[in-house]
Amino acid sequence: MPLTPLSPKHKRFIPYTLLGDNRTMRFGDKACSKGAQCKNRDLEHIFIFHFKSYNPQPRYFDIEQTTAGKNLYIGFHQTDPKSAMLIAHSDFLISTAYESTMIGHGVYFARSRDGTENKANRKGAFICAEVEMGRVLRLNPNERNLYRGKNDWWSTHDTSYFCNADPRLDEFCVKSPSQILRWIMVIENGFDSKVFSYGLDREFDDTKCLCI
Repeated sequence: MPLTPLSPKHKRFIPYTLLGDNRTMRFGDKACSKGAQCKNRDLEHIFIFHFKSYNPQPRYFDIEQTTAGKNLYIGFHQTDPKSAMLIAHSDFLISTAYESTMIGHGVYFARSRDGTENKANRKGAFICAEVEMGRVLRLNPNERNLYRGKNDWWSTHDTSYFCNADPRLDEFCVKSPSQILRWIMVIENGFDSKVFSYGLDREFDDTKCLCI
């Protein structure tokens, strides 16, 4: 367990029992009634009121972009619980290994929790983050490995974004952890014993309003 304080970017842990996929009538929570049309970009809302396959935003190049500094996008990252705890107490680390950097060196994100499944090298913890995209390099399917193991695009762009033939499998890579503005995370069932020890696997007073 890290002895350093939590990063100011780390906003909270979400008990896995509150994830949309684990919703039960014991907690009285309901799925977001707006479904895929939901415009709520609150990170907690995304984790709690939507399912694993939910994409909180259209694919990057299908939405109107704003100027750098306000070019925000929601990304999902999966790793193992130990690494997630290190991130919570510090920040993300840049990936540089050739095998795992298909679109260049950086920190990788998908558009949904589902989208991380075949990309993550480690499993057991999910992170939902708000990311400043900055200047974005578009990579199409025929350019999939153009920057593998490289950082050539860093001099002209802040983010590389791979447009998969299946939009659900898009992924993007930011060159600097400073672009990751804030995050929440969940440790999955089987890895987080605190859910049981703190009684978070059953209804408690704060959930009886039926709002979560």
